[in-house]
Amino acid sequence: MVQAARAFTLFLSLAAAASASARACQAPFGLDLGLGLGHLAGTNDAALEYAVDLDAATGKTLDVAVAAMGVKARLASGQIMADVEVTEDDRVRVVVDADLAGAADDLVLWRGGLRALRAEDGTPLAPPDTRGLRPMSAQGPEGEERWWQGSPEAVARAVREAKLDADHVAFAERLASSGEWRTRVAALPPIVVLGGGGAPIQSITPLLHGRALALAFAPDARATLAEVGIAHPRTRIVLARGRVLVATLPIAEALASPLVLRFGDDLAAYTRAYHAKALLRSPILPPMHRAVAGALPARWGLASACASLPFVLSFAWLFFVRRFDRVRPEPVWLVVATFVLGGLAIVPAALAEIALAKVSPWLDPGLATLGGQVWALPLSVAVFTVAVGAVEETAKFAAAWGLARHRKEFDEPVDGIIYGCAAALGFAAVENVKYFALGRMSGVVIAMRAFETVPAHMFFGAIWGYGMGRKLVSRRARVLPYLAVAALAHGTFDAVVSTDGLQLAVPLLVLVLGFAFVIMLQRALRHGAVPVRPRRDDIPPASELFPLSTLPRAYFRVGSPAAFSGCAAGMIFCAFALAILGSAFELLHHRVGVVFVVLATAMLSLFGIAAYGASATIPLDVAIDARGITFAGGLTPWGAIQSYALEPTSSGDRAYIRLQTADGTQRLGPARLDAANAIVNAMRAMGQGG
Repeated sequence: MVQAARAFTLFLSLAAAASASARACQAPFGLDLGLGLGHLAGTNDAALEYAVDLDAATGKTLDVAVAAMGVKARLASGQIMADVEVTEDDRVRVVVDADLAGAADDLVLWRGGLRALRAEDGTPLAPPDTRGLRPMSAQGPEGEERWWQGSPEAVARAVREAKLDADHVAFAERLASSGEWRTRVAALPPIVVLGGGGAPIQSITPLLHGRALALAFAPDARATLAEVGIAHPRTRIVLARGRVLVATLPIAEALASPLVLRFGDDLAAYTRAYHAKALLRSPILPPMHRAVAGALPARWGLASACASLPFVLSFAWLFFVRRFDRVRPEPVWLVVATFVLGGLAIVPAALAEIALAKVSPWLDPGLATLGGQVWALPLSVAVFTVAVGAVEETAKFAAAWGLARHRKEFDEPVDGIIYGCAAALGFAAVENVKYFALGRMSGVVIAMRAFETVPAHMFFGAIWGYGMGRKLVSRRARVLPYLAVAALAHGTFDAVVSTDGLQLAVPLLVLVLGFAFVIMLQRALRHGAVPVRPRRDDIPPASELFPLSTLPRAYFRVGSPAAFSGCAAGMIFCAFALAILGSAFELLHHRVGVVFVVLATAMLSLFGIAAYGASATIPLDVAIDARGITFAGGLTPWGAIQSYALEPTSSGDRAYIRLQTADGTQRLGPARLDAANAIVNAMRAMGQGG
């Protein structure tokens, strides 16, 4: 029963960690990830295998499967995505990008809690490479202290390469006052491990609005530390998480109850405290030792999937959007060219985001959430809107405006939505290559990106795309307000994704954006092609002589609301099922395999059928004015209509209006009988015979 309880606890921890890791993958593209794509998953992998040792405290060995779940949760808490599995010889195998292998190894071999060591900065440290370092000395509480100071890279190199005896260990420590780093030497073995093994941390409470943590430990875990305090009242204690220094405190502060860890007074202190809290709350791991470590041959299948799947997803959504422009569809080459330009727009967007983050930490979205706190949401929305939403939406808008908007094919209001979505989906495709590589094709990441982030990007593009289309029918229309709304929606979405406890609100935001998308489509499809300006400059265009927005028009809603709602609900259900499927494989199987691909393909097929049905049954308006009848973005002039008649459906309560034109037969509807009769009466009022 105890083992089952521990396994269940680890399972819940892993679920929370997987969610946090997926949330980390939603960060804005350019800021914390940089412009480089790094390594595609499978091209630079290393394998680390760990054997589970006997726990001296309990005299037992933890089940390897449970240990693997704990390792997965620990790495996710450290925002390191890795494949974790149990080998045939009962070892925990971790496959991770080789550049992260050292950090992953530190996290796995750290059982939990904090090691308390006595600082001995009088011990000399002789790094073989002193580039970027300055020797420093000062009088400390227990004598002269000597250390090296410089950039974080130089200090990390010194700590890694310096040779010390078996009784000492070196750490790199950040100096809050100057922004530089210094070396710190401490004595081994540790005085005590606080919060590890049989005496875990009893509570972790954020202080100072999240810039500090108050840790409560069991009283007996501090007894040995108290003895050191009596013998050396002026000594300082180094608190370390594995080989990572967390804090250096006077012994009196280390003995305080609760123990308070401060992470600075700057904006980044909130984020440092947040990451420390996530790691300290991760599961206690059993004692393990690394048995195998080595590079793996490239797995080009996985790498190819990381590079190609984002484009497959974006093109699938683009096909869905293009289905709404059925009467006069845009040329494929122009839609694809806009898609490509949207993908290229990620470069200037990323450069701008990096530049803004360097201007001020208050323009760095990675810090704006103050460690993912809900009360910081207004600030994070503002920062994400300015530093991410405005930048990325402007870049995507430039991609659509620069080519498609100036082509003669751009002649319908719905065209703005089509090209806006194309540019946004191209941007999302290139962005997802990075996230799929970081997430190692994780089921959770794939599901979230495919059904939350990608459609969200598409909806943002549709907002300012709708504004571009509005300029065709109204000289007073301006795109800038729509671009500002898209930036605000983008910033709000990213801020909510990055805030703890609000992840369930993300699907609701996507649904709201989807509802707005449908309304914009319905309004855009009320208009057909707009006449272009004649070649003679002294003759104004027809759209200025007779602005469409000033013509008296009557609107009649037709379509199948029930069928459309059912198809939309089917899309939501399939997306939710795929998210659950991805989470289950993340928690239980740890990697995407054949079974996942088969199940996901079946669910995606159902999603595609529902999406096709939604595009075919969306309720639209029949617009009647002096020019003719407009339906689904196509205008049929009065002179082209030869006859019309009602065509009842098999149910008898709805009917189509069948138009006979010189080009063939067109059907409007279906509509309720009263709406169908109203359309016929409006046509007669325009002087058209039946």
